[in-house]
Amino acid sequence: MSIRNKIKNIKFYLNITKGSTIARRYFIMNSFDGIVTILGVVTGSFATNIFDPSKILAIGLSTALAMGISGISGTFIAEKTEREIEMSKLEASLLSDLKGTIYAKAVRFTVIFVSLVDALSPILASVIALTPIILAYYKILSNMIGIYLSEVFALIYLFILGSALAKTLGKNLIIEGIKMMFIGILTTIIIAFIF
Repeated sequence: MSIRNKIKNIKFYLNITKGSTIARRYFIMNSFDGIVTILGVVTGSFATNIFDPSKILAIGLSTALAMGISGISGTFIAEKTEREIEMSKLEASLLSDLKGTIYAKAVRFTVIFVSLVDALSPILASVIALTPIILAYYKILSNMIGIYLSEVFALIYLFILGSALAKTLGKNLIIEGIKMMFIGILTTIIIAFIF
């Protein structure tokens, strides 16, 4: 099977299972979780006088990995269960066994696909936010600039996330981006105030 046909099949599977909508929801939700968590890690490190990039990276990346593992396992179990319930209801109404059908293949693919999206989105968001810390670790940036830029990267990512969500909903991109970014700023202020 050619790559073009595989892509066509993937689109078809996601279309009949509404998998794209589910994946988009998981991507936005878990990217948001990942980025806000990293904002917490970086702000908490700064507030408690931890400026060592290796320590911030260890905490940030291990947290992102834990979120990814939690995401893939939790989503796989939840989506598989929901899809099995849907399939059973459909089989009962059709008085037919759907095992081995295109629909069954589409359901199986969708469960795996949305689980991967759920797992990878917080990891991707975290790595993007931590990029300046990585550069500080390799002495390309100073520790303080790495920390400040990490906060800026996280806020920009939140803005982009809010704008993407606004585009889907047909709302104002700037306003929704700022709303999402405001949550990040509020998180930073609360953590800095507590510590």
